[in-house]
Amino acid sequence: MISSSGIGRATAILFAMEGVSEIMITYLPEEKKDAESAKAKIEKFGAKCYTYPVDLTEQGSSKKLADEAVKTMGNVNILFNNHAYQEVIQDPIKDLSEEVS
Repeated sequence: MISSSGIGRATAILFAMEGVSEIMITYLPEEKKDAESAKAKIEKFGAKCYTYPVDLTEQGSSKKLADEAVKTMGNVNILFNNHAYQEVIQDPIKDLSEEVS
């Protein structure tokens, strides 16, 4: 399960080039076009590619994703977790919280 852009996209393509037969890429709903582009590139190398829209900041989404991967592919032999959440802070010092998450 790999993201559809950036390092995740590049890694998924390399996995396909190296002979991985099934790949699931995940994407935010607004990134569907990127996901379809990544899928096309991956499938050019002979891998079957599944796409799955998910926002991993939502509670329970990781479990749903894992369940979907097993349901779709039967099992997961390689897991490349490359998800991140980015937030733009206008005034980094002023807007920083003292809370540790």
